[in-house]
Amino acid sequence: MKNKLFPIGIGSGLAVIIVIYSIIQDSFSLFVLSNRFFLTGLPFLIIGILLWIFSSGFFDYFQHSMHQAFSRKQKKESEFQSLSQVGQGRYAFWLIVAAVLIAASIICALLVMF
Repeated sequence: MKNKLFPIGIGSGLAVIIVIYSIIQDSFSLFVLSNRFFLTGLPFLIIGILLWIFSSGFFDYFQHSMHQAFSRKQKKESEFQSLSQVGQGRYAFWLIVAAVLIAASIICALLVMF
């Protein structure tokens, strides 16, 4: 449970910072807040999805074949870390932060419509 509260806290903290920034800039409207929440959450979503795809092992065979092709000149076999090991278990943090910010963006967008 503690593991899930940290990214939720970071996402909520970023949302509060965005609200404070909007108040300071005198551009406090639900439409502007919706845009800022979404644009702040988008990089977290992109990084989280990339790590999720890498951890699935989808690119491991391609990476292994490229490693063999470029290391043919070397006599000694060098070790490499596969992409599925790089992003393993780390994508949840990025996706939870993105979910908090994009959920806030959707809520603001729905409130603008009414």
